[in-house]
Amino acid sequence: MDLFRYASVTWPRRRIPRVIHQTYRTYAIPAIWNTTVQSVMKMNANEFKYRRWSHVDMDTFVRQHESHFYWNTFVSYRYDIQRIDSFRYVLLFHLGGIYIDMDNACHRPFRELVATMEALDPDSTDLALFSAAEVFGIQNNFMISTPGHPIFKQFISRLHLFNHNFLIYHVTILLSVGPLYATIQEYFFKQTDKQVVRILDNRIYRSMFWKTKGGTWFHRDTLMVLYLYYNRHRVLWYSIIFAMWLAALFVLIILFRQQRRHFLTALTMIQTKIITVR
Repeated sequence: MDLFRYASVTWPRRRIPRVIHQTYRTYAIPAIWNTTVQSVMKMNANEFKYRRWSHVDMDTFVRQHESHFYWNTFVSYRYDIQRIDSFRYVLLFHLGGIYIDMDNACHRPFRELVATMEALDPDSTDLALFSAAEVFGIQNNFMISTPGHPIFKQFISRLHLFNHNFLIYHVTILLSVGPLYATIQEYFFKQTDKQVVRILDNRIYRSMFWKTKGGTWFHRDTLMVLYLYYNRHRVLWYSIIFAMWLAALFVLIILFRQQRRHFLTALTMIQTKIITVR
């Protein structure tokens, strides 16, 4: 995806709303994210509107625009982060634009990326873009869409099917509404020439953004999950060694039992011969 090629081009048929969405508990910007939020706002001030959504706003918006989902799933979520993540899908389906987490800051304006999306698919009515995850799948921390894109309708319509407790908190969030859920839905979404979904490569993503500390929804089990993730090669190596050790121990036990059986058999034969001689 050549962002510079279309950076200054103005297309007669704009389909992606030039608006940036961010969410937080209140309208205030947390001190830890003030630099990143200001970066997003200033870098895109000339071409994009900016909207920050509070938890009250989110609740009202979902209740008004997706009442069935609201009463049957949204209010039943156990954790706030589930409502926050699902709100993103509802928001982009109904309003479109750009959603970006507050812990992301811009190196470059969004104009280049949005113009490229519209240029690559000039005849498509529905455009969407997700950032690629490091290992596999997609993330939901940065998304772009035209209003009414069918992929977000699919996201919303299937959320109730994944509203379960998956035993581990971190896995529950990822799989019920988070990146794993988004990855599954994107995988099964059927694209057409008119309904396009693109994945932003990690190299391009890192060239456009920098991140600060996030993860406000993390719990204690997240430390374990993140340790396993970031040390997956070491953990795999240790697992292989442990499996080999278990296999060797198992072989030794079998050999020991065989030798013991042979020894007992031989001992019995010797005792029988002694008794016979007597």
